[in-house]
Amino acid sequence: MASKKKANKKKANKKKANKKKANKKKPRHLTQRPRRSNAEVEADIEKQLREFLAGREEWPSYREFVAAGRRPLREAVSKRRGTHYWAKRVGVRWVKRPPGYAARWTEERVRGELEQFLDGRDVWPPASEFQAAGLGLLREAVKRLGGVEVWAERFGLERQKQSSGSTRVWDQQRLEQSIGPLVRYLGRWPTKGEFRQAGLESAHGALYRYGGIEYWRERFGVPAKPKRTVVRTRRVWTEQRIERELAEYCAGRSEWPTQREFVRDGKGRLYNAASLHGGIDRWQKKLGLRPPRRIYPGATRHGSRP
Repeated sequence: MASKKKANKKKANKKKANKKKANKKKPRHLTQRPRRSNAEVEADIEKQLREFLAGREEWPSYREFVAAGRRPLREAVSKRRGTHYWAKRVGVRWVKRPPGYAARWTEERVRGELEQFLDGRDVWPPASEFQAAGLGLLREAVKRLGGVEVWAERFGLERQKQSSGSTRVWDQQRLEQSIGPLVRYLGRWPTKGEFRQAGLESAHGALYRYGGIEYWRERFGVPAKPKRTVVRTRRVWTEQRIERELAEYCAGRSEWPTQREFVRDGKGRLYNAASLHGGIDRWQKKLGLRPPRRIYPGATRHGSRP
């Protein structure tokens, strides 16, 4: 048996040696991929950046790169000299931002971005066009800062007609009449779930198009629902509790369970509590149980050593 294993090992080693020799004989251009020079890589980064930043004056945030599907480009920028260098190279203003935060969307910034995007349009574009242009964050900012209806009116654009499946057209007067009774009844701003329970889910969605939630809450002059603070209480392991749960778990046993059995049965915390409050030996004696027999590799719980 040993001689057979030795022969197989020798054969495998010989194969490896022959493979190495064969690779050495091959020309280098067949075994290695050609590497681009630093100048070629940086020229490619610059080309992509100029395409992405066309018409911009300010270096975009990381989230804007991701929203536009340019995450690989942004990571390449970080690996090659960093954002400050590339902003200067492509001629845009570099803006320092706290890590993990997107640039602050102000009304001035939204107006500036929209002026470029909406130039030459007569109809407000749908969400899909914002996404296709990598301007998903801009559309989110539009919804937060007044809503689509407000910005479309500011730019003198018409909204696209609703689909034939729409059953109700919302305007500010109709919204106020619909949600007013619910708001006055609660004396505060309703939650999304409360809108849904009142059958006003469609009205809640329309609020974002006509000013946004904050606008309507201030219009009615009501506070928001206070956030509920959840107090988490930890279960305390007392001597009485440990003894009671151990007695229940070990009922009918003559031998103390192993740690693996405790964990398997969902009693891992009970095992830890017993270990910390007196130790396993103490609880074994207190319950009159024998210590668990040693389990050898390959043996079952009640099996014998192989």
